[in-house]
Amino acid sequence: MKNSVKLHSNKDEYPGFLRGALMWRGSVTPRILTGLLLISCYPLLLVLLDYYWLPLPHMEVTPFEYTGVVLGLVLVFRTNAGHERWWEARKIWGGINNQSRNLVIGALNYGPQEGVWREEMLKWTVTFSSAVKESLRNGNNFDNLHDLLSVEDIEALNSAVHKPLFVASKIAALLEKARFTHQIDGFTFQILEGQRILLVDYIGGCERILKTPMPLVYAIKTRRFILIFLLLLPFSLIEKAGFSTVLVFFLVAYPLLSLDRIGIELQNPFDTKNLSHLPLHTICDTIKLQCLALFEKSQVH
Repeated sequence: MKNSVKLHSNKDEYPGFLRGALMWRGSVTPRILTGLLLISCYPLLLVLLDYYWLPLPHMEVTPFEYTGVVLGLVLVFRTNAGHERWWEARKIWGGINNQSRNLVIGALNYGPQEGVWREEMLKWTVTFSSAVKESLRNGNNFDNLHDLLSVEDIEALNSAVHKPLFVASKIAALLEKARFTHQIDGFTFQILEGQRILLVDYIGGCERILKTPMPLVYAIKTRRFILIFLLLLPFSLIEKAGFSTVLVFFLVAYPLLSLDRIGIELQNPFDTKNLSHLPLHTICDTIKLQCLALFEKSQVH
C-alpha cells in the first residue's frame, strides 16, 4: 500500500519544463499506450489498402476541423468535471483535518480534566480520519494506530458495519458522559457536538463522490464521438499525407485518449489505483501528529 501511495499519489510538479514534460511516472501515457498503438494500426491498414489493393474514398479535412473543436470542448468538460470531484474531495479532507483539531482543542481545554476521558477523546478523534480512509478504500489497515488503539478496539472497529460512524458514536458517548456528569456545561457540549456533527457530514460528502460516478450516458457519448472521429479521420489524410497519415493519426489520437483517461482517473480521488489520488495516509498521519502534540502540551500545563 505504501509503495502504491508513493507511485501514484498527487505530487508537486517539477519546476523544469523539459523534465516535467518527459515524466513517465504519474502520467496517463503508460495506461493508454497499448490501446494507442493498437488503434494506430488502423490507419496503417487503410493506407496499405489504398496504395496496394483497393483505392478508398477520400474526404475533405474541413469537417474534421470543426468537429475537432467540438470534441475538444466535450473532453475539456469531462476533464473539468473530474477535477471538480477531485478538488471537492480535497476540500472535504481539509475540513476533516480542521474539525479533528478543533474537537481535540475543545475537549482538552473545556472538557473534564479526568485523564481517561481526555485520552479516549484524543484516541477516537485521531481514529476518525483513518476510519474514513479505510471505509472509502474498503480496507482494514490501522497499523498507524497501534500505539493508540488496543487489540480489542481494532477488532471492534474492523467488525463495525460502518467504521466512521462507529468512531463518531464513541465520541458522542464520551461527550454525553461529560454532559451527564456535569463536567461540561450545555453550551460547551453543543459546541463540541457541533464539531462531531461536522465530521459526520464530511463522511457523507466523501461517500457522495465515491458512489456517484459520472453519468454513464455522457461517458458513452463522449467515447462514441471520439471513436467516430478517429475512424473517419484517416480518410481525410490519406490522399495528401500518404504513409504520414499514421503519424498524424497518432498525434491526434494521443491527446484525445489522454484527456479521456484523465477524466476517468480523477473521478475517484480516493482509490490508490488511480493516478493523483489524494494522499490520505499523509493527511491521517498529520492529524495524528498534531493532535498528539496538542495532548502532550496540555499535559505539561
